[in-house]
Amino acid sequence: MTSTITYQSTGRYFPDTQNIMSFLLSTADRIASPETRQRAYNTVFRFCYQRPILSSFLGVQLLFAFVPLLCFIGFSVSAILFLSALALGVGLFWVLVAGVVLFWALVITFTLAAATWLYLAVCFVAIRRVGRATGYLETPGVQKGGSSTKTPGFGTVNGKEESKASGEKKWSENDGVRDKQEDKKEEVNTNTLE
Repeated sequence: MTSTITYQSTGRYFPDTQNIMSFLLSTADRIASPETRQRAYNTVFRFCYQRPILSSFLGVQLLFAFVPLLCFIGFSVSAILFLSALALGVGLFWVLVAGVVLFWALVITFTLAAATWLYLAVCFVAIRRVGRATGYLETPGVQKGGSSTKTPGFGTVNGKEESKASGEKKWSENDGVRDKQEDKKEEVNTNTLE
């Protein structure tokens, strides 16, 4: 039967001393096992029993130094926590400032990229329409059934596009099958002539 509240006086509750001791012992058990603590206690007790003057001197020194050491440890921990919180706050502030700058930089670059893309798309569509209207560009699918269309600087001979300047022959997709059939007919004709 464990009770956390044992005494009530003027509306204030006092915790049970036994519960405080059990909490402290369980915390000490997490730091060091009971066997290790018992060995340390035996070593200190033996030292105090064998050298009482030296142990009393060290005990008084430890007693008087305990308060300044406790204050130093408290100050150090609080300073570290305060400076960590301050550094975190300052760091977060500058990260937010950089985030705002990054946001507006991305807005500007997005606007410039979209405007550039729109300009290039309009130029592409305009050039294609003007080229098709003037005949400088071929419209896909117009060359069917062996009809030959002439473009400036190029001629069409037997489904093969031929450059006037260099004499190079360019093959179109529609006439590739027809050209292979014509090559086979020529081979058959040469074989029959021989």
